[in-house]
Amino acid sequence: MNVSISTPNVETNLLNAKRFVLTTAILLVFSAMHAQRFSVQSFRQLPNDISAYIQPVKDLNDEACALIKIVGSRDFVFSTPLGVVKRKNDVGETWIYVPRGTTQITIKHPQWGVLRDYRFPSPLESRLTYELVLNAPVTMPRKRIPPIENTAVSYLRTYELPLQQLPTPEWQRPRRPKEKAAWLIIPSIGFHRQEVAGGIRLAWMRRHGIYLHVLSDFRTTPDTNGQECDKNGLLAGSDLPPYYTGKTEKSYYAFTAGGIHRIIGNFCLYEGIGYGTRTVVWQTDEGTYLRNSDYSSQGLAAEAGAMLRLRKLAFSVGAITTDGKYWMVNLGLGIRL
Repeated sequence: MNVSISTPNVETNLLNAKRFVLTTAILLVFSAMHAQRFSVQSFRQLPNDISAYIQPVKDLNDEACALIKIVGSRDFVFSTPLGVVKRKNDVGETWIYVPRGTTQITIKHPQWGVLRDYRFPSPLESRLTYELVLNAPVTMPRKRIPPIENTAVSYLRTYELPLQQLPTPEWQRPRRPKEKAAWLIIPSIGFHRQEVAGGIRLAWMRRHGIYLHVLSDFRTTPDTNGQECDKNGLLAGSDLPPYYTGKTEKSYYAFTAGGIHRIIGNFCLYEGIGYGTRTVVWQTDEGTYLRNSDYSSQGLAAEAGAMLRLRKLAFSVGAITTDGKYWMVNLGLGIRL
């Protein structure tokens, strides 16, 4: 007797098994792909971080950049529509300097893919520091191998140390990084009523610096042979003044040196001392000249003022005095090298 066995059920079972295996493989692939994606955990401004302010990096337009400190793997590559001016790998983070007004960033990784056009809450500002924290992709957990059990008997001992024996860490304020040195060349002009004097100020500074200032009206006075008169025209020891023609000659010059200091931002103060002289002579009807001691001054010169640096320009305003009797308002406009 012949017996025939039908095989459709077997083929159906094999086909279902293949479909199950294929579906499972596809799900595993998509799960692995999903697990390899990274993301931005947080983005914020660091108001107490002055890294971008003290050591600015400037773009092609000579404007200070914004600094983004990125916490994550060093294998990331970054790009923005305005470009990346400079990249620096620091301990535990990556610093990138981007132009002012940057609104978005593209982040790439050779294994984890691309996060394209991540948009910041607002355009980035010059000389401000920001923090961008990246989440590493989620990886499949490995099976944990249980440790080998130690069957040896051990006793846990605890020790307590007195609090006074614990070392006390010393707080140390971080040193401020040195600013880039700069030269200042500032032509100046001084005013005293209708009198005008011109000069020049040369300064070298980081956060603090020094300067030299020369000011003069470029005039000379005739020789008086040591003879003087007061504001009433009287000579020393005389009750009657001589006759004067009404002609008056004046001259002034001053030389000072001192210090200049950046107080906050680009606002600076300066102060200095030196030597100055202002001479006023009156002509008599005999053709001789007398130095007017009340309107003349000679001796210690001192000055003080403020200065504002704007990119390559520098504006200054201050006052200078000679022997505390003669005062001039001083204005300046120059360049920073």
